[in-house]
Amino acid sequence: MAKKKKKKIKFTNLFLLIVLLYILVQVVIWTIGYFTKTMVLEEENIDLQIKKKAIVVMDETIIKANEDGIIKYNVEDGEKIKNDKSLFTISQSGQNEEISQKIDDLKNEINDLEKSKNSMNSNIILNKKEELKILENQKQKYYTENISPTSGIVSFEYDNDYEKVKLDKLDDINSNILDSLENNFIKINSNSHKVSSSEVALRIINPNETYICIFQDKDKNHFKEAQDLKIISNGQAIKAKIDKIYEKKDEDVIVIKIMEQNMSIYNTRVQEFDIIYKNIKGFKIPVESVVEKNNKLGVYVINEENNIPEFVGLGKNYYKDAKYYYVDYNKNKDENKLNLYDRILLYPNFINKNIKVSRWH
Repeated sequence: MAKKKKKKIKFTNLFLLIVLLYILVQVVIWTIGYFTKTMVLEEENIDLQIKKKAIVVMDETIIKANEDGIIKYNVEDGEKIKNDKSLFTISQSGQNEEISQKIDDLKNEINDLEKSKNSMNSNIILNKKEELKILENQKQKYYTENISPTSGIVSFEYDNDYEKVKLDKLDDINSNILDSLENNFIKINSNSHKVSSSEVALRIINPNETYICIFQDKDKNHFKEAQDLKIISNGQAIKAKIDKIYEKKDEDVIVIKIMEQNMSIYNTRVQEFDIIYKNIKGFKIPVESVVEKNNKLGVYVINEENNIPEFVGLGKNYYKDAKYYYVDYNKNKDENKLNLYDRILLYPNFINKNIKVSRWH
């Protein structure tokens, strides 16, 4: 009888231990499920963008002084001008200084004679004024006026790389040239100053023929011809359009036309730009939330009837960067995939995707 009681006690203890373990496991599972982080999918207006190093190519005209002397500008930086506009004048300083002094002296003499109001001075005054006209005409001979050969935007900055990246060389440009280009723009003094004939006086940019060239791997397909884009330059979004795609052996050269006037681009040769290539309405899902199952990418959506996570594919229409997957909700509607306000596991793992997730986070 004692042996039977001992066996009965051991069996009871074992049963209780199993029950306690079961309760403990359920408590642990409930606790994990309760504190599992989730997120609700909401439709957002999403700008899809990519960061690319680009070469700026412009229809630009370098205007040199072509004479030694004192330059005086008739235009301002950023001014939009038409062809035949007077850009600057150059005076041959030595000759003009001497003539200017004679003119000033003669004007003073005429002024003194007129103040005296002596009738005998009238002929002298007439002769002096004729002499003044001759001197002023002589002074004009020592001035050279430079007229703009083209219309465009005036810039008092230039670089020495403009010969490398001309418009007529667009189809020859490739990514190998990136390392040889720098943003070494030289500022030109726009005040009157002495110049030599070989100095650059200013630069004129045609705003209708300004482009940036970027380079895309053959396996990427973010861009197509005539596609509208936005280029972010110094925090400002600039309208742009893909003008041409040159298909090279190892890469595609994307030529993007700038559709708005922007001085920061005109004074840039090479720069990394953020390029907005598409706008969608959809879901922004952290990469940590996306897993692969049966060769499909998807997330674990909480079934609101039983609180069990279920795998749901992203569908075909999604985009990805380093931080997020962007799912085009409108295009995926017909595929019965992710839905608005679905609750998904933020950080799915072996445990939480197999248990009830009851709490909203």
